[in-house]
Amino acid sequence: MAITKQPADDSLYSAYSQIPVETDSSTLGLEVETQNFDEANMISLNIVDSEEIEVIDNSAGTENYFYKAFRIFRKMVAGEWYAFRADSGTGDKTTVMSVSLYQGTASGVIIEGTEMATTNLAIGTSMSWRFQVRTDLAITGPTTMLLVYAGVKGSTAGKKVTLNNMSLAYGQNFIFYSPSSVMAANALSESIDIHRDSGFGTTKKYDLSFLAKAGFRDDRVRTFPYANPHIGFAIDYSLISAYAYRGIGEQNFNVRYASRGVRPRGYTVNFSMSNIGLALTDRTPDNNRYLYVKKYYGYPYFVTLFPRGVSGLNFGISIEVTVKGSAGSQSDFSITLNVPSRLNIPLVQEFNDELTGGADYVKLRPSGKAFPDQAWNIRFVDTEVPCNPFYIRWINQKGGWDTYMFEQHKKYTQEVDRGDQYVLANSRDPYVSQTRGELAPEFKNIVQAGAEQLDENDFNLLKGIALSPLVQVYNYQIEAWQRVLVDDTDLTWDTKTPRNTVSYEFQLIDEQTQW
Repeated sequence: MAITKQPADDSLYSAYSQIPVETDSSTLGLEVETQNFDEANMISLNIVDSEEIEVIDNSAGTENYFYKAFRIFRKMVAGEWYAFRADSGTGDKTTVMSVSLYQGTASGVIIEGTEMATTNLAIGTSMSWRFQVRTDLAITGPTTMLLVYAGVKGSTAGKKVTLNNMSLAYGQNFIFYSPSSVMAANALSESIDIHRDSGFGTTKKYDLSFLAKAGFRDDRVRTFPYANPHIGFAIDYSLISAYAYRGIGEQNFNVRYASRGVRPRGYTVNFSMSNIGLALTDRTPDNNRYLYVKKYYGYPYFVTLFPRGVSGLNFGISIEVTVKGSAGSQSDFSITLNVPSRLNIPLVQEFNDELTGGADYVKLRPSGKAFPDQAWNIRFVDTEVPCNPFYIRWINQKGGWDTYMFEQHKKYTQEVDRGDQYVLANSRDPYVSQTRGELAPEFKNIVQAGAEQLDENDFNLLKGIALSPLVQVYNYQIEAWQRVLVDDTDLTWDTKTPRNTVSYEFQLIDEQTQW
């Protein structure tokens, strides 16, 4: 019994296209699960972790090289960075322990002579280690092995080390504990079995896109794996979903992620192989890779980073993110963060000049000046808030957030349809003060908004609103995004006219009523 075809573990398929999985004819079917939304941190950036206490116990032995091994089911890359961390540790008469990285075989056996990095860590709180894979040793092993020793490697015997919340992540950034993909699968919702008859010859074929689409949640609190006083990239569950599957009778689930974006017909639906760009926006940069975006004081704006947006990028090359804070304010700073290019999910950075601090620009580029033509220079331009602002955001076709402020004339309408009337049961009582009642009315709050004198780039940006799966308007009074529905649209691009117009009709969230 075996799965013969499936998405790669570093893939990111569109949830709105086929996500093919095939098994051999002897596999009875698939067991599938989607995200349990009681588990806030299911989507994880950790590759090895343990919420449980890890004990490396050689207290009764004399072996100076006693260790516990953790297997990573991916081949390491020369120059690649890892970050090891443990919340706390204790040692039995030992104040230091060793951590090493080796190459491994497919079955998880350490390949001798392939030590890529080793360090000694003082046992205590906030134990951490950043390390880079050697570039002077050939990498042949298909897996990676993390070894944690009881005491100092080669010199300490008969000792015991206990670690709490140990994790290993790609890149140079320590990520606070969240479940790994293996643990995540165990935290998924109740499973469903999917069976297929052997009507496809020697294989059975499945399409798991329905499972991926079920995982999007627009009301989930975001988690922030990359956070400092100025940069906080978040996993946004509106943009990404997790699902898991395994052949019936198999032990381990395969956990995969899906995007809310779509790709044009004829293009690969695997975003990790699409060369879609480091910034997930439908805006078009100029010839110098500059992108100018209006920002408004008190209103949030976003950058959606996709580290795998440059196809062919060596995993040893990270993505360099530089944020320049707004000049003349408390957020006046310039800071750079490196994000590993292995990550196959989008990360969202939110700015707000009034609340969380603003930015003048964000630069995204592969480090070491690799692929210079793939850099993104996003400049935010201070713009006066118009009268009666109507500020929206939507999920664009690339699966990221775009924003727009409708600055011109807007029309606000309330359509009310009073409810049906009915005769009260006591209407014949000569002393009643009421003989009829009515059902609750139905009403709509509608905003008609448009934009004129649009060039082709802005027109193509705004036309994406009509097909977006999620459009929201910002309520400045309560500092919250609220869902709007898109009703009538008028989108026409006349090639004879260099500037054109769009018009949208949005239905707002229902008001609280006295019915």
